[in-house]
Amino acid sequence: MFRKPFELPLYPFLLAMHFPLFVLNRNLTLPGLDVAVRPILVIMAATLLGMALLWLLLRDLDRAALWTALGLALVCYFKLAAPGLDHLIGLVAEPLSHRYLLAGLIVLAIPVLLFARPSPNATRIANLVMLTMLVFPVATLVGRELRADDAGARAAAERQRQAVFGAAAPTGTPPNIVHVVLDGYGREDVLAELYGFDNRPFLDQLAALGFQIADQATTPYNQTLLVMNSVLSASYLEDLQPAAPPADLRQALQEELRHNPVMTTLRGLGYQTAAFDVRYDPVRMDQVDRLLAPHPLSNFEMVLLEETLIDNVVRAIGLNEPSLDPAMFGQPYEVDLTPPYFLYVHALAPHPPFDLDRHGAQIAPAGGSVGLHDGSHFIRDEPTRRRFYRDGYVDKLMFTNDLVLAYVTRLLERMPEPRMIIIHGDHGGGLYFDHDSPERSCLFERFSPLLAVHASDGRLALPPDLNLTNLYRLVFNAYFGTELPLLPGRSVFADWEEPTKQVTLTAEQLRRPCPTEPIVPAGTSAAEAP
Repeated sequence: MFRKPFELPLYPFLLAMHFPLFVLNRNLTLPGLDVAVRPILVIMAATLLGMALLWLLLRDLDRAALWTALGLALVCYFKLAAPGLDHLIGLVAEPLSHRYLLAGLIVLAIPVLLFARPSPNATRIANLVMLTMLVFPVATLVGRELRADDAGARAAAERQRQAVFGAAAPTGTPPNIVHVVLDGYGREDVLAELYGFDNRPFLDQLAALGFQIADQATTPYNQTLLVMNSVLSASYLEDLQPAAPPADLRQALQEELRHNPVMTTLRGLGYQTAAFDVRYDPVRMDQVDRLLAPHPLSNFEMVLLEETLIDNVVRAIGLNEPSLDPAMFGQPYEVDLTPPYFLYVHALAPHPPFDLDRHGAQIAPAGGSVGLHDGSHFIRDEPTRRRFYRDGYVDKLMFTNDLVLAYVTRLLERMPEPRMIIIHGDHGGGLYFDHDSPERSCLFERFSPLLAVHASDGRLALPPDLNLTNLYRLVFNAYFGTELPLLPGRSVFADWEEPTKQVTLTAEQLRRPCPTEPIVPAGTSAAEAP
């Protein structure tokens, strides 16, 4: 006897669709709805295969659907639900280890799997519940997509109006440019004062290779997406920010960065543009002429994987990829580029996760944080985690130094002249940084990045206190005949949840004593902290 469509157990497939859309909806730094299409198809195909095999085993379609849905819920939703379960358990008892919590849920599921016999009414209710749950992320994401399209159009019109580099033209042989961004890399004085680390040997080696070091450099913003938009447009961003919800704003700024004025102008001047793939969508430059070392899994697919229990298995058997791939600096991709070229390299180092030791060996991330959580999102007001941060940051920075020195040495040997190599942090570290409060942040730490530039023909002079917003004003004035005035150096604190909430910082705020707290040795409880 044939059943009506809604009497069929569709809820496992609706659950499979819900998971990617829910994760995309809750993440402020991920791109548009299109990135969810492939993972939805893959998860639904896996759901169909699992349900078909269980149907053959159980000879009962409704039970097969129930088993499939429970398995999918445990694999995909356990990590998402664990903080809420911790809170509920914490109301009456000490929170359980997540391993014990997972084991308890499996034990509770066993009698349901063995004895439950879903009725047609139960199936219809499950279908209706899942369909209702699916409506909310779909409506939000579609609305965000439509608003982002409008914001992108406004941003494009604004970009055309400003035309910062409209007068650019080569004034000699154009230089090949390699632009290296080391995410979260702070200045030497910050590292010495807050991290107890002497970075002078690294800077001395760069200087011996002909680099100029801006030892008082500042950054315009405290967030990567805002900083790199400012650097690659040579402008501050107040005129480019649409009045929009934070997720819409970030999506519009991501699109703005992909079509930034620096790369667009250089391409118009005959440059080949290239970039390495990076596991952070806001700075992923897939619009370039050549995307180097593209990842088989998209960044969103990696985020989804990390939210599932499959990621725990992958990490347990050592198949997870490190946050900093040495091949980015080790493989001579630059020899295949056509001069003049612009190569953009964005490395997630020394930014968390701290999953590499100082020798580059892959380790369990310091503090157990596998994502890109930084500052207060990593520390969570726990002194022991501050120690994890400091030690992990220094170790990853030391390995990054080794990679960068080997890389620039090779570039200086193989890059055609004239050549320019730019190395800078987008912002400083997050040891004493609160994403939502300039008062609770060490502003000196966050707004003091590394900046080093090598110009083989000596045509560019680097001021020691350059704000990163002026970097390409200097470059275009020196090499492309523009006469752009340097903008007043400005550092702006933007709220994480609402980036349009901004505070322009004074020099006194940037140099005020940092609100440092005790760094508790690893293995010491917060209660034992001095």
